[in-house]
Order: sequence, then structure tokens, then C-alpha cells
Amino acid sequence: MIKRLFLIVFCLCFIVNTVHAGTVEPVFKQLKDPNLDGADNEPSTSGIAITPDGKKFFVMDNLEAGATDGGAIFIYDLTTAFDISTMDVTNRTIVNTTGLGDDLGFGNGKKTIVFNNDGKKLFLFNTHGLAQFHNLASPYDVASISASTLIPDDGLNYKTAYNSGALEISALYGVTFNNDGTRMYLNDGHKNVTDITQVNLSTPFDPSSGTFAFNLNTEDIPDLRVNGFTFEIAFDDDGTRLYISEGLNNSTGVPTFMFVYKLSTPFELSSATYVGASQIVGNGNNVSAIGWTFGNNGMKAYIGTEDANDDGDDIIYEYDLTCPYGIVLCETDAVTAIGAQVEIAKNVIHQNSSTIFKRFEWIRRNDERDNLANHNIKLNIHNPILAALKTNLENSLNDIEYTQASLKKENSEINKKNWSYWSHGDISFGRVGDTGSSKPKEVKTRGIMFGADKLVDKKIFGYAFRYGNDEVDIDDGSSDELDAQTFSLNIYSSVPLKNRSNLNLLFGASYLMIDQLGKDQVTGKRNGKQIYTSMSYENENEYTKYELIPFGKLEMGITQFSDYTDFGVVSNSVESHESLTFKTGNISAGLKFDNILYLNDDTISRNGFIEYIYDLTPNIDHYLKNHIDNTTIKKTINTHSLHNVKGNIGFEYISSDGRTIAFNYERFQSLNKSGHKDSLFIKFGSVKKQNANFDVIYDPINNNNTKVSYLKQMGNFNLKLNSNYSLFNKIPDYGANLEIFGTF
Repeated sequence: MIKRLFLIVFCLCFIVNTVHAGTVEPVFKQLKDPNLDGADNEPSTSGIAITPDGKKFFVMDNLEAGATDGGAIFIYDLTTAFDISTMDVTNRTIVNTTGLGDDLGFGNGKKTIVFNNDGKKLFLFNTHGLAQFHNLASPYDVASISASTLIPDDGLNYKTAYNSGALEISALYGVTFNNDGTRMYLNDGHKNVTDITQVNLSTPFDPSSGTFAFNLNTEDIPDLRVNGFTFEIAFDDDGTRLYISEGLNNSTGVPTFMFVYKLSTPFELSSATYVGASQIVGNGNNVSAIGWTFGNNGMKAYIGTEDANDDGDDIIYEYDLTCPYGIVLCETDAVTAIGAQVEIAKNVIHQNSSTIFKRFEWIRRNDERDNLANHNIKLNIHNPILAALKTNLENSLNDIEYTQASLKKENSEINKKNWSYWSHGDISFGRVGDTGSSKPKEVKTRGIMFGADKLVDKKIFGYAFRYGNDEVDIDDGSSDELDAQTFSLNIYSSVPLKNRSNLNLLFGASYLMIDQLGKDQVTGKRNGKQIYTSMSYENENEYTKYELIPFGKLEMGITQFSDYTDFGVVSNSVESHESLTFKTGNISAGLKFDNILYLNDDTISRNGFIEYIYDLTPNIDHYLKNHIDNTTIKKTINTHSLHNVKGNIGFEYISSDGRTIAFNYERFQSLNKSGHKDSLFIKFGSVKKQNANFDVIYDPINNNNTKVSYLKQMGNFNLKLNSNYSLFNKIPDYGANLEIFGTF
């Protein structure tokens, strides 16, 4: 009997431990007392907030014995962003709200502080449904509020404005909005009647313009104590997770929890499913989360308590989160991650078409030259080793006769020199800005393209292969990133039309292999394939004294991604992503110039363009589910920026003996969203000497290894240089060997 009882207890303990093992817990970092020494209850911590840059911290004062008022806002500067240990308590600013509108200190009770999405509106609520709203002179400038900044709210009491009868709010303990301010959420945190009211707003961030939409009953939360209170509420960045804090009144011995819901439809409470709870502990003590907030893109949490414990009274606790909004469960920021995958697909098309169209321009500029072999490198100026490699790569095949490959024993003379061979390397870097639901992304692109084409009666036909490597760092504090390898095959043609105009055409197909990484671990692998086309029309007739040439361009592509599983970096963050097929495209128009100066037998080309680009990519719906609840949810990736502009400026010098120097700087800039990409194009070339030989072997499959061999005859002596270089490694591996030998 005893053995059986022991076995049952052991199994129960194992089950309990197994259940809680998968729960993601915040990691306590440090605490801070916002009160001056000896000045207890100043402030008596109620609602709290922090600015997106982590440099200012706000504490709403709760009226208690010994406090001067119950409606003040205490503002603290943080010397180090998001680090509350650097909070300047001595030089804090105190803003009194008394006399500016509703009396927030009336009747004691919880206070809530909320900002709109750009920080230019301030919302203050108290337990009894009274409120003050202010327009701020600049984002988060709470110190500027006055009677003149007050926004009328039609005298509404927010306990009764959108609820009636049994649903009337007993204690308004928490308020928040969705990202665009079209919905407001009011938490009734009173014991035994805890629920959240969803209010739809006809005017964004105008609480007086609402209509009742839905009421979420939170009273049945399994971990909520009998007669328990709930306080602040918050969503994650895309509205698919809802967080509710539990608090107590002057009781330190009872544990409290943070409760989490999943929403299958973002910000829609009717789609909420309870997931689980995480106990709130700070510095080894139970913490009553009267006020709390997220910070640093969801990688931080801050909890304020007015209840005394072993750490003191009115303490602020700071926590690190293992993933964005990582309480109870971790989920990838799917909108940002899938959006980054879409950006990679678009960038592959752009890099292929941009490179080949630059080839068209070079051929048209040099159409009187017999040899159209050309080897270019587009590089980051911070890579001098690659720059040196580029210089030699361009020199390697100039003025070499090529014979068309054939299985026939004889080749007619007309086929000789028909094919010209070229190569092009590109390295670019940039940043795709954030939106309401997507984080900024740092983008680095590196690739190398090899092509062959021939010129027949002014028509160009050719083939090109490109290997590319794209790295995208997601700037949300989580160390998440994407690493993609892409292989593209292109067929292209340029056909001259009447009146000195040209039609350039490109058809291509790519294969993509994308690794999703979290904290330097591969958490998921996804493959993709795409087909695309691009065409441009340009009129080479020069207009105005600046010799401007108009052109237009259309680019379209279809990409298909496989389904994949992202295993995350913690045990319960496993997500299954469905396959995804989407279209991308853009249409553009611009003016380019290509002015050539003739200096005896030398030429200087001054060239560039300005181009307006309209993004035709529609919003993309993607479906996934987390294995913790198996609820399929839809994420929508919105078009980042509809309106964009691209500019390019540079020059090319060609001497009489065949030496070439060229520079081009290019900038892609989003107009209605933050985002840009910078590229620098540098070219050096010279006629190949007959007593020198240069070979380049590039192997993208074998760690991007590049072998260089240079042999030059100097009279009776030979100079030989061998070198190897791992082209795209973060920590490059390279070496060189120099030999000098003679023949007599």
C-alpha cells in the first residue's frame, strides 16, 4: 500500500513538473525603489510606462496615507536605456494632474497610464472610470501637459459608458489599445467579476467614440485565486497574445501570476483561448503586479508593486525575457520573420535584374568595341581584400578570343568571338524599416554572377547564373536572423526598336534555401522556388542640355515557399508554418544620363539615373500554429513601402591603352516608410598582356572558396602568385604563396 501510494505521488509530481517545465518564465534582473530616501509612498506605485527608446520611465501615484495627492505622474530619466538601476530618482520630475480635468485622485484606487502609438497622446484612467486625455507637444513629453492640452471626453465615465447591468465595470484596473487605436480594452479587475470589455472606436484613439463589441470572461482562469483581482492588461506587438496581471492588497505570502491568452484573430477577444500562467517572483519574493509594462520590443518586462515585502514598499522590478513577449510561451515574431523571407525573395529578383540591366548599359556604351568581355565587382567599401580580388578578376579575361563550344569538328569563322563572357560581384547593405506589426531588419546581400552573351545585328542574347547569400538580422533584441543561399538562372535579350529605343527582357528562375536562426542556432529550414520576369523600355534620344534619357521598367515574380517547422530556442516554441505562394512586383519610371567626353583617344562617361518605384506587391496572408495549443492563426505581411526612389551616380574612364576606372554609388530609399539600401560599384580594368596569365576559380558550394593564380614572365624570370580566399565567411580564411623562378 505504501509503495503504491509512493508511486502515485511520484507520478503526480512528475506530471506537475512536466507541465511546468514547458512554461517560459521571465528572468529577474534587478529592482529599484522610485522613492527618495525616507519619503515612503512618494510615489505610491500604481500604473507604470516606459518610452520605446528606454530613456524615460513613468510612475502613476496612488493615493495612500502620507501621500500628498493621488493623481501625480513621476517622470524619471534613465542614463542607460531600459536599465532601471540608472534611474535618476533625485532629479525626477513630478507633474500634478489636479485641476486639469477629472480628479484622478478621487476616492483612492488604481491609476493607469497609456500612450498612443506615436506617443503624442496621453491617456490617464482611475479605478472609478474617471479619465484625462492630453495632446502632447512632442512624443512622450508628459511634462508639457496643462489645461490647454486637455482633450474633451464628453464627460464619460468609463465604468458605465460601454457596459450596463450585469456587465457594468466594478473596478477599472487596466486599459489598453490595439496598434492603430481602433479598439480599446477595459479590464474589470474586481474580485469575482473579472472580465475585459472590447470597445470598437470609430475615431482612432478617441475613447469617447466607442461602441461595445465583446466581453471576455476571465473569472474562469484556472490559476486565478478565489476572490482574486486582475490589474493591467497588454498585448504583444501583433495582437495574438494577451497578458493579464494578478495583484493583491497588502499580502506578501500568497503567490500571484501573469495569465496569458492566445488570439487566433489579432486583437479580437472573441478568438481568445487561455494558454497558461507564470508565477510572478522578484528577487526571491512574491510580487503583486499592480502596474506593469513591456519594454525593448518585448525583450523586457517591468513590474511595479505598491505592496510592501522584504525588498521594501513601492518597488519596480526589471525582468529579461528569453524571447519577444516571452511569458508562458515563446513564439517567433512571425510577421517580421516571414516578412524578412518575402524581402529575400524580392531582393533575389532585384539583384538579378539590376545586374543584367547594367550589362545592357555597358554594352550599349561600348558597342563599337570588338571585345565585350567585362568583369565587374560591386562591393562594400569595408572589404579591401575583396576589392583587390575584384581588380584582378576584371583583368583576367579582357581581350581573349573565345570560340563557341561545339561538338562539330569544324567551326565556321563567323561563330568565333560571337560569345562574350562576363562576371559581376555585388555586395550591398541596408535596413528595412519597421511598421506597426513588423520590426526593423538589417539586410546584407552578397553574390556573384557569371554570364555569356553575343551581339547580333545590335540584338543581345545571353544567359547568366548567379549565386547569392542574404543575411537578415531582425532588430528586436532577440538575436533572430535569417541566412539564405540562392541560385538563379537567367535568359535575357535586348532588342533595338525604332527611333533609337531599346526593349530589354529578362526571364529567370531561382532556388532558395533559407535557415532561420535564434541565438546562433538553426531553428528552422525552408526552401523556395521562384520564377520572374523583368522588362524595361528606354529611349536613347537625349533630351535637354543635360542629355536625359527616359526609361520605364516592370518587374514581376511568383515565389513558392515550402511548409516548415520552427523549433525555436525553448521547449514550447515549436511552430508549424504552412506553405506560402505569393506574388511580388513593381513598376518604375525615371531618367538616366550617360554623357561621354572624348579626350584624344581617351573617354570619360558621366552616368547615372533617378528612378521612382511603385511597389505592386499585395498584402500576404500566412498561416501557422503553435504546438502548445494547435490553434491555427493568420499573420498578414503588409507591403512595407509603396513609394520608393532609387538614385545612381558615377563615372567611367577608359584610356587609349584599354585601362578602365569606374565608380558608381546607388541608393534605394523608401518614401512612406523608413528603409534604405546602399551600394557602391567600383571597376578597374586593363588590357591583358601576352606575357601574363591570370586564372580565377570560384566554388560557391565549397564554402565560397576562391582560388587565384597569377603568372607573369619578366625576361628569363617568372613570377608566380597563388592565393585562396573564403569569399563570404564572417571570419575569412585566406592565404598566399609567392614563387620566383628562372629559365636559362
